[in-house]
Amino acid sequence: MDRRTTAGPGPGRRGRAARGTGGLRSALPSDIRRRNRQTVLKSLYPDRWLSRADLAKLTGLSKVSVSDVVADLIDDGLLVEGGYKSSSRPGKPAVLVGINVKGSAVMALDLSEAGLVRGIVTDLAGHVTATEEEPISPGTLQPTVLVKLSRRLLELSPVPVLGLGVATPGTVDRGGRVLAAPNLGWTDMDLAALLHGQLGVAVTVSNDADAAVFGERCFAGGTDNMILVAIARGVGAGVLIADHIVRGSDYVAGEIGHVVVDQDGPACVCGKRGCLETLIAAPVLEKRIAERPENRDDILTQAGEVLGVALSMPVALTNIKDLTISGPSDLVGTIMLEAVENTINDRVHSRFINRVDVHPARLGRQAAALGAVACVLRHELGVL
Repeated sequence: MDRRTTAGPGPGRRGRAARGTGGLRSALPSDIRRRNRQTVLKSLYPDRWLSRADLAKLTGLSKVSVSDVVADLIDDGLLVEGGYKSSSRPGKPAVLVGINVKGSAVMALDLSEAGLVRGIVTDLAGHVTATEEEPISPGTLQPTVLVKLSRRLLELSPVPVLGLGVATPGTVDRGGRVLAAPNLGWTDMDLAALLHGQLGVAVTVSNDADAAVFGERCFAGGTDNMILVAIARGVGAGVLIADHIVRGSDYVAGEIGHVVVDQDGPACVCGKRGCLETLIAAPVLEKRIAERPENRDDILTQAGEVLGVALSMPVALTNIKDLTISGPSDLVGTIMLEAVENTINDRVHSRFINRVDVHPARLGRQAAALGAVACVLRHELGVL
């Protein structure tokens, strides 16, 4: 679902299926148990209360299976009993069960911003209960900084931690590595395994733009077809089509920051010149505005036009009409957003393609971190 990698055992880890006769794979008991747990959790998430009998009808599982699964989930602190189902029938009313939202926590780290790493702790519904930040210097980001911040987050959680989600710039493969993150100075960094080894919790690592678009979809009512462009330390995009993240065969779908838009432009850390992020990344815009504050509106308008040109072809290729731009609020405001929207519509609007809507991230600066939380919830519990 995203450019992510996961390390560590947890409720969501899938066991390897046993090979049966005829070359077919038969489900192991652990696979069936995991699937049943996810089915029950998904039926209740985030705030639905049902009786065991209602769960059996809704899920198609037997009453015995539902009772066993519910008992296990209560023992694990993921479900809780509360209240009774109203009924006109004689006899004892049925007990309702629901997600124990505050019984477990999820941690997340957002590595996308220049100058700091943001960490959050949430409950199982994505409500932020604690926030920590760690200043960082330009250049290579040392993983020890992430370990230190994660341990602080662990101390802030009074309940068991389900897992840690990390939203990072760069490309992340399924095998446990950040393949390349030029702005962090990383190549072939096995971040998920490193953090799991140091912290002892399940770790899910996602590209920051993929995490942000998933967070907008899960926690902010985003549509199932949308593009999110993250303007931060670099520039990246998350693409959601039919409710699935587009990752690409080499995990680099959405890496628009290193597409050349001006062959005579500034040198980029990737080795080329005139990449998109050399023109509109947050540090670049902030520096230009600091040098010429009287030209702020013109600088942001020009940045929006550059981004609009870059997005025109993807919009025409996908027919996506919902575009989200995330980034610092002092940059990603009305001026830039209108320039992006007008530029795209001037180029692609026709009787075949309707006008696109460009708006800021509904989750604001928390989009990538909350997306990382959503990735943990999907992987460990299967609820999103």
